[in-house]
Amino acid sequence: MAATAPALCDTALAPSLFTLLEQRFPGSSWDMLEEQAGGLRLRHGRIPGEPPSAERLRALDGPPPMVLECRGSMQLDLGPSFRAQSSVDAIWPLEDGLWVMARLSKESLRQLERRREWLGFMLAELSRRSESEGETLDFHSILHHPESPIAELLEQLERVARSDTPVFLEGESGVGKELFARALHRLSVRGSAAFVAQNGGALTDSLIESELFGHSRGSFTGAREERVGLFEMAHGGTFFLDEVGDLSPMLQVRLLRVLQERSIRRVGENRLRPVDFRLVSATHRDMGEKIAEGSFREDLWFRLSGFRLRIPPLRERTMDIPVLAACFLRDGLPGANTYMRALSPGAAALMRRYAWPGNVRELQNEIARVLALYGEQPILERWMLSDQIFDNVEPDEPMRLSGLSLQEAQEDLERRMIRRGLIRFQGNRSATARALGLSRQGLLKKLKRLDLERVALE
Repeated sequence: MAATAPALCDTALAPSLFTLLEQRFPGSSWDMLEEQAGGLRLRHGRIPGEPPSAERLRALDGPPPMVLECRGSMQLDLGPSFRAQSSVDAIWPLEDGLWVMARLSKESLRQLERRREWLGFMLAELSRRSESEGETLDFHSILHHPESPIAELLEQLERVARSDTPVFLEGESGVGKELFARALHRLSVRGSAAFVAQNGGALTDSLIESELFGHSRGSFTGAREERVGLFEMAHGGTFFLDEVGDLSPMLQVRLLRVLQERSIRRVGENRLRPVDFRLVSATHRDMGEKIAEGSFREDLWFRLSGFRLRIPPLRERTMDIPVLAACFLRDGLPGANTYMRALSPGAAALMRRYAWPGNVRELQNEIARVLALYGEQPILERWMLSDQIFDNVEPDEPMRLSGLSLQEAQEDLERRMIRRGLIRFQGNRSATARALGLSRQGLLKKLKRLDLERVALE
């Protein structure tokens, strides 16, 4: 038995997974057994005592779990005569030189025998080969597939970062415009200075003075101390103004003056203070329409749009969806122990077909919902996804109903809805019946009437 390095196993996940198993099976202990040049060792020290010998492992045969030893006064017997105080050491092979070992009570072993498939999914997470391994690129925290449409965009971002040209980012809400702005800042010569972000739609005329320009002490009621404005905070660095299309006419005038004079004056002061920052702005609105209708100044637009970059929505970069989803799964939920780390092929395919109108933000929220409900499972399955995503399993086909009678059209709709429910709930008739608002017997009658019994079995 040659010693090999378990380089392909996600050993960092093992402690959290073992904690979950010990909670599910009270009194059990779980650990990872690995073979090294000096013999076998328990990686995490969760099982007391010495690890088994290599000779003992070589003698094992048969499907997992393979029983190493029965600790107690009786021989191993899973029948009624097996004493409750006895415990069993069992082992599950992962790959050459690496195993999962457990010390279990009689009852825990019986439970695991009944949940063999569930445990197989849990342990498969430790020995999984990441589907995205070698297919994920990280460009200053912007994760993407090598063949993603944003790969060319990032090359442009890197080139324009070398200059101080104002950059305008176009894209729908939720595509991550601030993430691109931060990458641009880090790539520029100003990368070691401050990055200041502000949402233009959140600024009212009453707040603009002190928020952007700052104020001196005593300049107005409540000004108890001096305040540095956002423009000054961005001095030497980058100022990111998001949703610039929502700026009020007054703010547009003030911003234009700052860009022209490169100086600001605090409220309550007479002297000008020089400011030097690179401006990056963004919006999800059509700026051509804003200018045509007269709600946005054309001269300000020329100042902002020195270099324009369009960030494509998620539906135009579907190869990035599994990459981003896997990242959100790894990050988990703040303050919660979640063990889900991988997407099933079916779930990944379903997510690529969905339009994601909320873009990356909607994807992140969907993963958070799945983790909150099913985070103890190791793999995200397609049935865990929201209804609006799962409903894309079969696209609507209005033309399909043309030429059908009312009864035929009704049967066609019933057949498709029942088939969709069976797919979603993996053939579980009770769950399908509940989702469709039927009794189990009512569903069985429809399956027979619509000739779907074979589909249900499959």
